[in-house]
Amino acid sequence: MSAASTVPLAFAAIRRRILLLFAFAGALLGAAASARLLSAGAGHAELDRIFELGGPTLGASYIIFGWIVGRVPLIATLVLLAGFFSRDRASGTARVLAARPVSLVAVYGARFLALVLAAFLFSALVLPLFNILLLGRWAGASTLVLVAAYIIAYAGLVALLSVFTRADAWIALLLAILALAWNALRRAGMLDAIPAGGRQFVSMILPPHGSLLAIENAFGQVSAMPWNAFLDVCIYGLTMAILAVLALARREI
Repeated sequence: MSAASTVPLAFAAIRRRILLLFAFAGALLGAAASARLLSAGAGHAELDRIFELGGPTLGASYIIFGWIVGRVPLIATLVLLAGFFSRDRASGTARVLAARPVSLVAVYGARFLALVLAAFLFSALVLPLFNILLLGRWAGASTLVLVAAYIIAYAGLVALLSVFTRADAWIALLLAILALAWNALRRAGMLDAIPAGGRQFVSMILPPHGSLLAIENAFGQVSAMPWNAFLDVCIYGLTMAILAVLALARREI
């Protein structure tokens, strides 16, 4: 048995999640198409027209849809990688795999790469389609950079958490929310009372929301991509992935 041969089994185990993920994408694309229809004749969705037709409630709803679409890579990563290792450990599958003549690191490494690639392809399909439906165009290669940044930032984190807990995706989502709040407070100067070393330590532990925000702003404004921010995301994601490998190699099953 090779490590790659277990990849179809990993996808089969989460087939319901995959179907729900595509249903979620369909709902978002339907929202984009409806916004375009409400602005018929403009060639793209017009927020002013939507506010005129449905008032602030409808307008705010479409703004929220737009915000959620930007988090599709994060959502796809959490959905596909939830229970990445912890599910198999709880069910006993990990012990069965460990008895085969192949290392667990190789097995779960192959699964990790396959699931990350699936999350990337899914997001790289949904985001451009949403932009085309909503705006009549897409933002080009910067879309793929944004997708890659979110997946790199969170895939290794979920894998690391999954070595220790079944609540891996939920904890990753909690950390994402905490990172958002922490970055906002830090940028506003409301954490200056905390020693600089403490602020830096917490910022290193939490997902790099500041760097992700810089990438997202460049994507939204169609401006130059901040590659230093992308490098920060890559360093964080690679660190989490390496820690996940080390933890999995030492984990009792």
